[in-house]
Amino acid sequence: MVREVLTFQLGHYANHVGTHWWNIQESSFNYDPLAEPSDIDHAVLYREGATRERQMTFTPRLLMVDLAGTLRHLPRAGDLYADPPEPPPDSQPQDVPWDPAKLETIHSPGGPCQPHPYQTDLRAGQAAEEEVPKEYDFAETAQGWVDYSYARFHPRSINIIERYAYSPDECQFDTVPHGALLWQDGDFRETLTDRTRQYVEECDQCQGFQMLFDCGDAFGGLAAGLLEHLHDEYGKPSLVFPVFSPNPPLFKGADETTSDSIRTVNTALTFAQLPERCSLFAPLATMEHCWRRTATPRVFPHTTYGPHNLYQTAAILAAFLDTVTLQYRLRAVGEAATVGHLAGLCSDLTQHGRQMVAASLALPFAMDASQDLIDCLDQNEGEQLMVPLSPAANIGTRGVVQSVCMRGIPENRLKRPPTAKGAQRQQRMAGYRCGSVSEMLQLFFSCTLPVSMSHVTASRTALPVNQPFPIEMFTPVDRFTHDGFLTQEHRVSQPVASVTSVPTLAALQSSTGLGDGLEKLHHEAGRVRLARIPRFTESGLEAGEFAEALEHLLELRGKYDEGYEL
Repeated sequence: MVREVLTFQLGHYANHVGTHWWNIQESSFNYDPLAEPSDIDHAVLYREGATRERQMTFTPRLLMVDLAGTLRHLPRAGDLYADPPEPPPDSQPQDVPWDPAKLETIHSPGGPCQPHPYQTDLRAGQAAEEEVPKEYDFAETAQGWVDYSYARFHPRSINIIERYAYSPDECQFDTVPHGALLWQDGDFRETLTDRTRQYVEECDQCQGFQMLFDCGDAFGGLAAGLLEHLHDEYGKPSLVFPVFSPNPPLFKGADETTSDSIRTVNTALTFAQLPERCSLFAPLATMEHCWRRTATPRVFPHTTYGPHNLYQTAAILAAFLDTVTLQYRLRAVGEAATVGHLAGLCSDLTQHGRQMVAASLALPFAMDASQDLIDCLDQNEGEQLMVPLSPAANIGTRGVVQSVCMRGIPENRLKRPPTAKGAQRQQRMAGYRCGSVSEMLQLFFSCTLPVSMSHVTASRTALPVNQPFPIEMFTPVDRFTHDGFLTQEHRVSQPVASVTSVPTLAALQSSTGLGDGLEKLHHEAGRVRLARIPRFTESGLEAGEFAEALEHLLELRGKYDEGYEL
């Protein structure tokens, strides 16, 4: 029976991340009836349907919310179930009852938004058919997530907040209380809850919900209201990822310092509400510092990216999401095999009420093309295998509870056969007795992380990095094999697209060290004088409510004290 999960994406950067995530999943679809079936059950996140012409569709089980202007050329109902309407011809207003001398007609500059060349080629069937992918330079040319979206959506998936317009330079949808007020709007709330109900009623066995939302602005308040509804209405587990943009715009009418203060207050208010409304949450960012100033980009040893580029940074977060969620998306293999569930993942990581966890990722997993996994792990003993992807995260090496997912390591790369050259050296290692990738990683973490608990999931399917994924991040290209392993040999010059997949390692981790980040957030938010930011009081936030939120934040921080160590 399918274990469906419904996904929510709230906010512009969250939709950047989500677009890459759906692109990655569709890149792994295999339409060859003779090929070995994938070990990933795509029906967990996708749904079957049919158009009016009875053509079968397979679309994300998704509800996304964004601001006016972000769809650009894309119709709100998507372009899968019907052709988009032709734009009306330019004409002057007719039969205007007002005085023409007092009527002002405003025309949008440049006319209708033109599709990105990738979208034009995709619609024409060219982007998918070219043997040598065309260069689109998305990092420089993409003006929004719709420009590089390969996935096509169900008509109910896209929801637009018309009263707030998107701008890359100025944010109008600014405070958590404003987001809460939007949730109280009857029409908007009814539309979103009805569409949620329709998705859930289609499911055979809905596992629960997963949500991405922009943290630091009003989408935090909207997410809190929606999560409260999901908790009260369905009582199913929810896994939540607040995402922080590496290049957040200033808020309307605010300078840089005030914008930083608004963002800090919004984050504190959001984090204070999440423990009561979701099962587990993991903040995601490619920047190390996000509480006040967004600074210090994370460094990946074998990945190069623009630290403020939304297209490239979102791809890194999407690679993490597609890997770490495999625990509840894999098929059962073999008669005695069991499948993972979202509820199990959440309960394993929330001991002692620690509902905030940290994210970590190795992209790619740094394994040489000539190595076996046992040698790679032996070489990295005592080293950090992954890079943190949560702001102010201090995981440590003791008392760690984690869910780890490894993908893209074939079983024949586990170790040498007993009679092969070099096998005698490996046989002296404890890991040689392991018979699977997950078992070997489990042993590795039990030896390197004292007094810790690890749940390890492994998939043979590597992370696909086909266009429109930013393959340019894996440079120099001659240092990678086509399946993403490292090589010391300089290969003959060839197109960047020669790397088609990479092995990755991702984890959700909990430890006492996460309390330090919460304490820093509490300190920064406590320094803000709320009376100097009228937009909070104007939207209904009282000083007593803010003080109570800070107290809730401090209570959450207390659950990570050393006294709770395993």
